[in-house]
Amino acid sequence: MNRNAMPALVGIALIGLAVTGCGGGGPVPVNPPPSSAHSAAEQAATMNWLAKTNGMWASGDFAALDQVTTAEMRTIYLSEESHASLPGNADRQGLQLTGLSITIPCHTAPSNVFVAYGDTDVFDLGSAMQPVAMVFERIGGSWKLAAAVDRPEAGWPALCTQGTPPATPAVIPSASYATVLAQVLTHAMTGVTETSAAASPFAVNDFLAGSGSITAQSATQLRQDRQAGITFTGRFTPTPDPTLALPLAHGRGFWMIGFLTQSGTYSAPSGLRAKSWPDGNQVATPRPAVVHHEADTFITTYTAIDPLQSAHASVTLDGFFGWPLTAVAS
Repeated sequence: MNRNAMPALVGIALIGLAVTGCGGGGPVPVNPPPSSAHSAAEQAATMNWLAKTNGMWASGDFAALDQVTTAEMRTIYLSEESHASLPGNADRQGLQLTGLSITIPCHTAPSNVFVAYGDTDVFDLGSAMQPVAMVFERIGGSWKLAAAVDRPEAGWPALCTQGTPPATPAVIPSASYATVLAQVLTHAMTGVTETSAAASPFAVNDFLAGSGSITAQSATQLRQDRQAGITFTGRFTPTPDPTLALPLAHGRGFWMIGFLTQSGTYSAPSGLRAKSWPDGNQVATPRPAVVHHEADTFITTYTAIDPLQSAHASVTLDGFFGWPLTAVAS
């Protein structure tokens, strides 16, 4: 379950990795806080997820998938199940999770979400420990992993853990977040210089402007393909899974966690024999000797600080997670 396991699916193919953690403004970020009081059940649920995931990793048996995953994570696990295989010696080291800290966001009704912070190698298939936030939802009486987010470079935003969530609306309602964001990111993939008007209500931060931004990456790689007579088109669309809106500390708004499908298509009318596209991305395999077309899909998570409308501020992208789903060359 390595988001970088398929080398053909990086660069422009998976926009966002180069800008993970970039952003500015919003609440002062923090490292994972001490675990919330009375979080034994949530800690047990997290370790149950890890145990079930290790079972899948060790045996290739995904029978427990629906017991511990939902939303974006269920999509990722299903994708991995479709091409799961064991190494020749079938001897894999167990995946790890260290430094577990549980945050239960403030709520009015019974709690149905918590965030588990920690360092884990689950999302790199044992190759490296990485700091992540894992968001669990209570579904049908069971806690299931819904999303994972790589740690932003500036740190984790402080969540509300005492009192009640803000009653006033955020700049973007959670029901609209993924749709509005998909439009902004699809525009960024055209490589056209981002403006405040085009990005609104999102701030033009390092995700959308600057050398490592989605916009700059797209402009460079589209130009490389175009010079070789190849076209690339891409877009983002919301997934059916609802956006998660976690209240921020001090009534500063919400940490939005939205799920998008990213798709990209290469077209080479004259055919391509090389192993890589001109932009550097490897051609998907299996492949014919001469490739005229490639279609890639990914599932992505984008997080943002969404202030209250009363703050008269922009929404600020601050985090990312992406995973390849399909790549077909023809």
